[in-house]
Amino acid sequence: MPGYLLDNNHVQALYNKVPAVINRLQAIGDAQLRTSAIVLGEIDAGHRMTVTTDQAKRDEYEAWVNKMFIHHVCNITASTRKYYGEIIGKIWEKHCPNSGRTKTERHLVDALGIDVNDVWITATAWEHGLTLVTNDGMEKVRTVAEETGLKIENWIRP
Repeated sequence: MPGYLLDNNHVQALYNKVPAVINRLQAIGDAQLRTSAIVLGEIDAGHRMTVTTDQAKRDEYEAWVNKMFIHHVCNITASTRKYYGEIIGKIWEKHCPNSGRTKTERHLVDALGIDVNDVWITATAWEHGLTLVTNDGMEKVRTVAEETGLKIENWIRP
C-alpha cells in the first residue's frame, strides 16, 4: 500500500479542505497518510509564535492535527540521521562553499536558502519509504532527494 508523508503546508491544506488536495486523496484511496514529528513541531511553534489569530481556531486546528496524525507520526530516530547525513552530504558536494571557514548551517541557510527542517522531513519520508507531499520549493533538497529515488509530489499545485 502506498504511503505519503505530508509536509506542514499539506496538513493545513487538508484541514482547510483545499479542493485539489481532497481530489488527490480520493484518487489514492486507502493509502496511508503520515506526517513527521518535525512537522508537528513546526505547527506547535507557529501557534506559540503568533498572537494575531484566534486562539480558539488554533486550538481547534491542533485538536484536529492530533486526531488525524498523532498516531501516524514518523518520529526522528537514530537511523534517520543516516538519511539526513546523506542528503546534506550530497548538497555539500554539489554546492560546497568557497571558504573552508564557512559554518555548515550558515552556508545551507544563508547561501543556499535551505530550511534544515525540510531536510529532516525529507530524510524521514525517505527512511519510511513514503512519498513526500510538499508545496515548498526546496529545489536543492528536492534535486538530491529525487536522485535517491524519493518521490516528491505537490497536491496543492500539481
